[in-house]
Amino acid sequence: MNIKEVKGKNYVKELVDSIGRTKQLEFYNTKGHLDYPGSGYYGGPIIKYHYEPKVITETAYKSDIDLANDFMYSEVPNQIIYYLNNDNEITESTFRYKVEFTMEKEVLTKIIENFELYNNLIPETGMESYLMDSVFGYQFASAKLNGINPKNKK
Repeated sequence: MNIKEVKGKNYVKELVDSIGRTKQLEFYNTKGHLDYPGSGYYGGPIIKYHYEPKVITETAYKSDIDLANDFMYSEVPNQIIYYLNNDNEITESTFRYKVEFTMEKEVLTKIIENFELYNNLIPETGMESYLMDSVFGYQFASAKLNGINPKNKK
């Protein structure tokens, strides 16, 4: 952490691997409890990164081992895979979702409504390519990909 006093403040704890890349982000609220980033349910209170040549995998967790699963409230994926070119630009993004079906019919109906809403927005927003502008969690990180914040080629 790059701040000295966290009491009463929202803050992000960043873990960095041995070669200077963001390994994990943990989001804390003013009470020092793990909480979701930003103002919504995007991602999870913990975001972990896995790196392969030209690939960044960003996975959201609700605890250290439990994947985030927010389909009861939104259409947000729990994992995004970013594919990079030789210039570290994002060329493609893949979204993965964790969906549990041990739920009441009302909840499943709400999930379907969220999917329909999201599907109706895609042509209007230009998101049909599923190309992310940048790695979501990197907006909260300092190390990123050895100091590089990959963006798409737009």
